[in-house]
Amino acid sequence: MRQGEEGALGSKVRRSKARWSKARWSKARWSHARRLEGVTWPSGGTGASSRHGLRWRAWRGAAWRGAAWSGAAWSGAALLFFAVACGGDRATPARTGGTTPEASGEQGDVRAGEVRAAHEHGRVSFPVSCSDEARAHIEEGVTHLHHMMYEQAAPAFAAAARADESCAMAHWGLAMTSFRPLWRPTSDEDLARGKEEVAAAQRLDAPTPREQGYIKAVAAFFAAPAPVVALRPRDHASRLEAWRDAQRTLHELVPDDVDAAAFYALAEISSAQAQSAPGRERDYTRERDAGALLERYFEQHPEHPGLFHYLIHAYDNPTLAPRAESIARRYDRLAPDVPHALHMPSHIFVRTGQWQDAAAWNERSASAALRHPVEGVTSLHYPHALDYMMYAYLQMGDTERAQRTLERVRAIDAVQEDFVSAYGIAAAQARFYLEQRRWAEAASLEPGLPAVLPWEKFPTALALVHYARGLGAARAGDLAQADAERARIDEIVAQLQAEGDVYWASMTKALGNAVEAWRLYERGDEEAGLALMREAADLEDSLDKHPVTPGEVLPVRELYAELLLLEGRPAEALAAFRTSLERTAQRRHALAGVQRAEAALRAGAAQPTPGP
Repeated sequence: MRQGEEGALGSKVRRSKARWSKARWSKARWSHARRLEGVTWPSGGTGASSRHGLRWRAWRGAAWRGAAWSGAAWSGAALLFFAVACGGDRATPARTGGTTPEASGEQGDVRAGEVRAAHEHGRVSFPVSCSDEARAHIEEGVTHLHHMMYEQAAPAFAAAARADESCAMAHWGLAMTSFRPLWRPTSDEDLARGKEEVAAAQRLDAPTPREQGYIKAVAAFFAAPAPVVALRPRDHASRLEAWRDAQRTLHELVPDDVDAAAFYALAEISSAQAQSAPGRERDYTRERDAGALLERYFEQHPEHPGLFHYLIHAYDNPTLAPRAESIARRYDRLAPDVPHALHMPSHIFVRTGQWQDAAAWNERSASAALRHPVEGVTSLHYPHALDYMMYAYLQMGDTERAQRTLERVRAIDAVQEDFVSAYGIAAAQARFYLEQRRWAEAASLEPGLPAVLPWEKFPTALALVHYARGLGAARAGDLAQADAERARIDEIVAQLQAEGDVYWASMTKALGNAVEAWRLYERGDEEAGLALMREAADLEDSLDKHPVTPGEVLPVRELYAELLLLEGRPAEALAAFRTSLERTAQRRHALAGVQRAEAALRAGAAQPTPGP
């Protein structure tokens, strides 16, 4: 929904908020609402009491936090709640605005609370052969799983295991929280934990073929690949293939099970990403198929978090991104306080160059992440959101907000130890100086700051800082430092290659080559510099961006185009800038480069042709 098109609903909500800010709740309403908390809801079949309790808590939280209702709105909402509560699972979930996502439009800056699902994290119905209490916990855990909020999912599954010691699916859930299919290979600790939970689930002998299928699927991931693969990234890819095949079998067994379909789609997307390698053609066939599968379930499951989340991942590429814009703009209304749900739409926004939306949604994600720490430290979702914010603000030319974002990054004093955290912290700092062409300051960046992580565990993130230092030094004329930074990047490439990490070794090699190419050019070896920069750009472009990043810290193709302009080759520079924009839409410097190249071509055409 564009500016000025909010409609009558939005106007009424805002007028209600204005009246609410003046009047507040009356004491009578407050007392009545407090008394309702003690109501014991009648049972409506298996698990009805716990589900009604969950509905009441979710509805009550929305009312307290939204706090924007007039007396008439309160009365209507109360009647609606009683209808839903008494109607069991047949009832359609209410929305505080009284509308569906489609009716409310697709406005990117919808505030949490204006249009909100009654279930604060989406709706999941996941029947299991366990007690009602355990099932309620498992449904909570599955919901968090679909949002990739793994640290929040694990306690829910653990509570299910405590509530019902015979519940095999509680241990299935704990195993599912032990790996991150799209983010990174699984650590030894998490592999061991996952295997233990799989074994516990198998010992309890789930009574239904569906539950057995779920357990077999996660067991396929934690079983050692045959043949055994020593290098962790390749081991991860093999495990993902096994998981994908098992999830496909489960999906075929229970084709009406939306969760089975969603996890199968995620496995397909994750496996396709893990197979990415230089020179391998990407036509996104597997991502298209996964997206088409997810889309088939939306009509019957309009509030299922996995459908929203995984569809965005399926279409997170330059070719398919426009297909996901509508669903991306609805995700936050499904889960208005889930950090990753608030962040995920920006994967589509950065692909399409919608910078204001990318910044605004990650501002909300960062705030939500601070409300959801992990074991007393800042969640990885916080630096992840800050990196996306930094990227967006710099593309908007909003250096003031970019500066404030940098200060927030550097103020992090304790953070979840994870590759996602390390990458976000390093990338945000490197972007700030490189995008603004502040070369001397880029060359002065200190690796390993802020000192909140064991940075030696995250060489890929460290390489971003050395890239900024090396490119900054070369552009500032300090060729000796540029050479030293390129040598450090080469060491990291060798380490990643030894670990079998083809993707990040290739992306990091492109950075080192770009630093060396500019060093060669500044030294006066123009042709060698251009040739190496073109090679580095081709290598970087042969691999799609990783989900952890909004885009390359400074695309090598742009650097190649800038060298061509300096060499007086505007036609080639124009082609290079346009190629860069096909991969990274609406980038500020690439757009300016197109204008400069076109101006140079016009100026050249205006010159008189020399005579014979």
